[in-house]
Amino acid sequence: MANTTARPVESIVTLESVTKRYGATVAADDVSLQVRAGEFFSLLGPSGCGKTTLLRMIGGFERPDAGVVRIAGRDMTTAPPRRRPTAMVFQNYALFPNMTVGENVAYGLRVRKTPLAQRRERVREALRRVEMQALEDRPVTALSGGQQQRVALARAVAVEPDVLLFDEPLSNLDIALREQTRRELKVLQDRLGITSIYVTHDQQEALALSDRIGVMRAGRLVQSGEPERLYREPQTAYVAEFLGGSNIVRDPRLAARLAPGETPPPGCALAIRPEHFEASAEGVEARLVSRQFLGTLTEWWVEMDGHRLRAWVDPQEPVSEVVTLRPSSVRWVLDDTQGAGPPDVA
Repeated sequence: MANTTARPVESIVTLESVTKRYGATVAADDVSLQVRAGEFFSLLGPSGCGKTTLLRMIGGFERPDAGVVRIAGRDMTTAPPRRRPTAMVFQNYALFPNMTVGENVAYGLRVRKTPLAQRRERVREALRRVEMQALEDRPVTALSGGQQQRVALARAVAVEPDVLLFDEPLSNLDIALREQTRRELKVLQDRLGITSIYVTHDQQEALALSDRIGVMRAGRLVQSGEPERLYREPQTAYVAEFLGGSNIVRDPRLAARLAPGETPPPGCALAIRPEHFEASAEGVEARLVSRQFLGTLTEWWVEMDGHRLRAWVDPQEPVSEVVTLRPSSVRWVLDDTQGAGPPDVA
């Protein structure tokens, strides 16, 4: 009889209690993390939460003050970038303007002293993978932003890393190009099958690209999981607010009106996503403060028992000075957001 026991998924990147300080500021605070082989893992958080510092420690550009960084089962805590099986795609692409596309892609191979014949072959293959082979001899200064992003990816792929590291690579693109390049990046990563760790502050990017997401706050990894589950089941007020813009209701009297019959767990607040509000005669009365038409929905800001809340409603919903709303779904989350702020560290 065949053995049907599932094998554990191999972790290719492991962080064990990693800590990094800059003077009195703790950029990474006792972070432990496992990234599985072949997955696209995003580190998501606002500016200053320490996500880029964590990425740079994985890539060898920063050294942790404490903890262990393992890649492909090997201790890489103190190894320099060139000794690690990783490649970084930087925020500004870090392409050399005086070089052609092919010369930029070959740069990492030259640093690693790859023989010329092998170098040429790997450059051609890397450019083919990102569909840029016809532009090998073109100056990078003649390329669009999206094309430069693909050249930076080809350069990273050419060294055949076990892990690709992305430091907000789409942040310099305009909205339309960012969405197009995001789709292309996901297709490429799926095709290449290379483990990828991606840093972003954009929740839509993280949700669209990732197999799993780790949400960071003030140097700590506060929750991780698959995008849909993380979005639907935030554990804390911070995650609920940052990933989806939930309304956090701390007033117990208002919470009781919005979630009648429910008993709040100790130390918890009520989280209600804007899309979970619906206009209803049986809802809670509120004063409409402002409204903004957003195409497929209208955003209402209302004042309810002295508290400002946001609701997304049907654009056809009648407008009046006083409206009544009720939530179709609520969630109790640990109230962890009062009186805290992230350090000034990327």
